[in-house]
Amino acid sequence: MKQRIKIVVSVLLSFVLVAGLVGSYRRQSETEQQLSEVKQALARNSSSAQSIAPQQTNVPSTTPIVLDTQTDGSPTVRKQHNLEEILSAGWKLVDQRSPDQAARAVQIFSEGLANVDPKSPELYNGLGRALLVAGRPREAIKAWSQGLELSPQFSEMQSGIGWAYWRLNDPYRAKEAWQKALSFNPHSIDAWSAVAWIELALGNHSEAKRGFQELVNSDPKHKSWALGLSMARAGNSDVQEIAQFFALPPLDQFERPLSVDRANSTEAVSMQP
Repeated sequence: MKQRIKIVVSVLLSFVLVAGLVGSYRRQSETEQQLSEVKQALARNSSSAQSIAPQQTNVPSTTPIVLDTQTDGSPTVRKQHNLEEILSAGWKLVDQRSPDQAARAVQIFSEGLANVDPKSPELYNGLGRALLVAGRPREAIKAWSQGLELSPQFSEMQSGIGWAYWRLNDPYRAKEAWQKALSFNPHSIDAWSAVAWIELALGNHSEAKRGFQELVNSDPKHKSWALGLSMARAGNSDVQEIAQFFALPPLDQFERPLSVDRANSTEAVSMQP
């Protein structure tokens, strides 16, 4: 009896071992098949990458803007779509505050004026700002001036002219341009971010307080603007303290313009940072 039991157990163990070996073989076979498929996929991808690589060497670093040129649909809708694409791409480059990136934005805005809408104030505004960041303030003033002929109350362009004159070391004309921008838009943050400090330094505390209040209202977390508001309320015009937040030239330079308008000259100028 015991002998029969041993034989049965032996047979059962043999079946278990065989089943295990079969399962192991099957799993190994499946694994090898998967590995083979992966290798083939990698080989295909590698081959594809090698065939594509030579074409990629000529791809520009900026993805070209694809303009909507379809013949059907409203021309007005197509123009608006193209303007939005150009403005979005250009301002993304300008906002990087890099002269090299701004130079690429100059090209984008210029092509927009040439090919989409030569009378777009928004494109002229973008072009002016791109030129300024690219270190070309004279050309920026020219672009903004052309834009203002199309939209005379465009405060951002007028304020931009102020920053361009500031870069050209002409504080009088810069302040004059900023004040004109504020006459267009009393809430212009771009203009007040300069004028508030200048008025504070000149001792015009009421005007400085008005400007800093606008700035703080726009961004309560901006610490230097909050400090400027406190200084204006306290009647503090300490130029050295102000200069920690806004670099100022000698204050007498705000009294009169330079004898030569540097926007129209070709002389080399050491520009403001």
